[in-house]
Amino acid sequence: MEEILKQEPVKENDIHELHALLVTNENEKVRQFAKDFSIVSLAEELNSLSENETVLFFSIVQDYDKLGEIFAYLLFRHKIAVAEELDSKRFSLLLANVPNDDLVDFLTDLNKNRREKILALIPARRKKILSSLARFGDDTIGSIMTTEYLAVSPEKTVKEVLDLIRTVGKDQETVRTIFVTDEGNHLLGIQSLEELMFCKEDEKIGDVMSKDFPSISPISDREEATRICRQFDLPVLPVVSRNNDLLGIITFDDVLDVIEEENTEDVLKQAAIAPGKTPYLETRSFRLARSYAIWLVILLVINTFSGMVISSFENALLTFPVLVSFIPALGDSCGDAGDQTSSMVTRSIATGELNSKNWFKAVGKEFLAGIITALIVAVFNFAWVLLELNTPILNVTPEMEQTFVSLFGSILNGQLVIAGIVSVSFFFGIAVAKLLASVLPFLAKALHLDPAVMSGPLIASIMDILTLLLYFSVSMAIIDGIDPGTIEPFVALL
Repeated sequence: MEEILKQEPVKENDIHELHALLVTNENEKVRQFAKDFSIVSLAEELNSLSENETVLFFSIVQDYDKLGEIFAYLLFRHKIAVAEELDSKRFSLLLANVPNDDLVDFLTDLNKNRREKILALIPARRKKILSSLARFGDDTIGSIMTTEYLAVSPEKTVKEVLDLIRTVGKDQETVRTIFVTDEGNHLLGIQSLEELMFCKEDEKIGDVMSKDFPSISPISDREEATRICRQFDLPVLPVVSRNNDLLGIITFDDVLDVIEEENTEDVLKQAAIAPGKTPYLETRSFRLARSYAIWLVILLVINTFSGMVISSFENALLTFPVLVSFIPALGDSCGDAGDQTSSMVTRSIATGELNSKNWFKAVGKEFLAGIITALIVAVFNFAWVLLELNTPILNVTPEMEQTFVSLFGSILNGQLVIAGIVSVSFFFGIAVAKLLASVLPFLAKALHLDPAVMSGPLIASIMDILTLLLYFSVSMAIIDGIDPGTIEPFVALL
């Protein structure tokens, strides 16, 4: 990580230079190029070149420590090319320097034949470590933790620990935090390198270590690591078993990757897109179409119920066709109201601010906010509907005006009734949307689903159905209350 920060990024001119050096076989200059630039920058530029050029780069450069780090940042297709085209000896040296967590991620994405071919190049001891990491689910801490950390005995002196860091520290994921364990590998304490440097050399690390530290289980959700690291401002988080055995660590760069992945996944789910594992530019059109179509088909089925509701209230629409004009605004507004709340609640759940202990308070808060919001919108809507009915915004036919006069005594009375129907529907629709949208994310969490599923198009589609039911029920109740028998009873939804 220190090397990444020290070296400068590759610029566009340098990309062309690397390409030219590779195609002209200027091997020494390629090796010097690799020394001059950072791991991440080199990986990004190799990803912009062809797979053959990436393989050529890996066959020329001999700094396998750096190549192992670069490999972890390559696109999947470039990794496959390197694995298949690089000779076994070089690839074995390369694999030895790929971090365990990154190597596990690569292996799990391979088919069985390719995986077995690569595993044959890995020593049995490391293969056992990789196997233990691979047994954890994709969304768990165990899937992203690394076993490359520095653990020492509590009996070691500060000087001995510092000497050990100089000797083996380069091979570890990080040495910013030293972990103190007993002979049974139970985690006793931690000590930051920064604080260790100011301790007396003859002091035992067991006497200066911190015994008050957070840890996490390997089967915990990955998002839990982001919450703990943010809460305690940690660069490294230890992963321990039920018996407090130190199994691995999570570093801040792992946490950043999780945040990016989770945010991307939430955005896609909120837009009714099935998330995929491959980057956008690497995803084929067929896979994109499949990710789009899955939710669109589901929403299409759900929206069928909206048609059923409208057909069931056909009598009301035939009597007052103007009611149809307000359906889009009502549906959109109530759907948006629900989406506002579900997004707010989902995000608060993701950050750890909301949980099962305070969900009732959150639901109450949103319900009260929904009532206030609904009242404001309903009052504004009442005036707005009257404006629409008295201007060319809406086409109110002479027949409709005659219906107003015959049923309600005057055109103004008819307009007031229509404005009242729409406004009352807005009030109940927005209030229900806010309440429902505050409950559904918690329900999803209880069912071990991603709360982000309960936002965006899904909540909008659900609210379309409920809003139509509310709208027509209010319409019939008000009109029938003023003039009983005006609208024939609707066909019940069964």
